[in-house]
Amino acid sequence: MRGVRSVSTPKIGLVLVLHFLLSTDCVPAAPEARPAAAPDFKELGISYSLKTSTSPIPNRIHILRIDLAPGKVEPVVVLGADPDGDGPAEASLTDPRKMASDPSVLAFVNTNPWDSFPDAKGRKNRKWHSGQPVDIHGLAGTGGKMRSSATPSNTSVWFDNEGRVRFGHQAGDEPVVATNGFQMIVSNGAPTVGEGGVRHPRTAIGSDKKGKTLWMVVVDGRQRGYSEGMNMHELASVMKGLGCWTATNMDGGGSSVMGLLGEDGSMKVVNSPSDRFLGRVKIRPLPMVLTIRDATDAQEQE
Repeated sequence: MRGVRSVSTPKIGLVLVLHFLLSTDCVPAAPEARPAAAPDFKELGISYSLKTSTSPIPNRIHILRIDLAPGKVEPVVVLGADPDGDGPAEASLTDPRKMASDPSVLAFVNTNPWDSFPDAKGRKNRKWHSGQPVDIHGLAGTGGKMRSSATPSNTSVWFDNEGRVRFGHQAGDEPVVATNGFQMIVSNGAPTVGEGGVRHPRTAIGSDKKGKTLWMVVVDGRQRGYSEGMNMHELASVMKGLGCWTATNMDGGGSSVMGLLGEDGSMKVVNSPSDRFLGRVKIRPLPMVLTIRDATDAQEQE
């Protein structure tokens, strides 16, 4: 038809790509209202360190050490919205930065593994996206209310009403805050896993013998020459070296993420998650995160 000029395919493609970039988790989360500056981490009993290693391969290890004893901070699990009430889905995948946006949050890490639901043909969509309904694996809850129950593997990591971290859920236990991992990697101060195995990005949670010193660790991976990840034994050795009496391997891979309140008072992802889109870091949406909060700040807000 004369007089009508068609739009070229490349231009349409560019518009679609730009639209996708602006509508996905590749871009920074919208800024939240926060204090003008971060609180004194040392005073609160929190320390962050970055350890780099070159042998046997390059790795970057992000370490949060948290002193729970003084009661100045508190662990709180934040879950994505429940999309179907009493239905099978337990959470909607959500940007972890959004779940950690409360002004009292000082830090966060990912925790439980999860999976999607099969369609009519039995296929599961594992191209994770925000709002996707998922089934959380293992114990998950906060404020004494559990949204997901314990699994037979009994690899829970939970906190009691005295603020101590505990590993493994027994009948009669009353967890106040609860998460779940894949497997215990340190027990009684010694690694419980053999050498070798596949290297991936990793997240681990550990504690001292009294359950009053908490370590949250993220190892970047799948980034050749920068940080290539660890196997279970290497991760266990890191946790033991930090002083862990007990430690559990949590969900890892592209889910491994650690956030920390910056000096400007804004929440920042401090590690380098392995998911990418067009060469850019893509923060994977999650069903839940374990946050560490300023207990004093949280009480004032109540």
